[in-house]
Amino acid sequence: MVERPEQLCGGRAGSPAPKLLAACVLAAGIALGGTGVAGAEPDSGSSSALDAEWEASWAAYEFEESQAGSALVTVNVDLPITIDAPIDRVFPAYSNFSNGFGRHPFLKGVLDRRKYTEGGADVWEFIALEDIPAGPVSIPGRTVGQQRVHAADHWYSTDTWDMPGVITHQKVTFAEDGDATTVTEHLTFSAPAPLIDYTVQNGVSSHIANQQAMQRDIENGTL
Repeated sequence: MVERPEQLCGGRAGSPAPKLLAACVLAAGIALGGTGVAGAEPDSGSSSALDAEWEASWAAYEFEESQAGSALVTVNVDLPITIDAPIDRVFPAYSNFSNGFGRHPFLKGVLDRRKYTEGGADVWEFIALEDIPAGPVSIPGRTVGQQRVHAADHWYSTDTWDMPGVITHQKVTFAEDGDATTVTEHLTFSAPAPLIDYTVQNGVSSHIANQQAMQRDIENGTL
């Protein structure tokens, strides 16, 4: 059973967070549109535009990460799920980001920036294209990210950043138990105080939906 994260900052039904998020994303997109950051479309087929967007967004992520102790509120959540399949089947399927298409409720596309090996990990830099719910509407989002896969040790991590100042860290571990595998997503959400409840609720619900879809499709042989 998943323990839901504690409500922070007076979160309640009717909270203005979705409207605030929409306003912040719109304002940030206008302000940064000229630099190719979050919300601006890179030129079709232009790797230099994609590089510029990723690098500028990652610099913003690193700056905000350094300010997390004072400027952002952080919540940790662990989401375990047991999949009735051996680890050698579960790990490659679960760690493959592309398998989130049609399973993760927000994920609509992905832009590859580059792939390389560093410190024994296979590293992938990308921009995920998402439709983020905000009340009765969805906001097109561009999430800059980096995944580091440690295949030999059966774990991987993913760091992502979204406008306006939403950071998510994932460390996903795999433990084999007979013919089954327990996958645990260790999630850390950081966001400005007015957005932390909304960020955690949306993040947790989307990760649970993706976990359940992965469990179903690994067990039934689709993956």
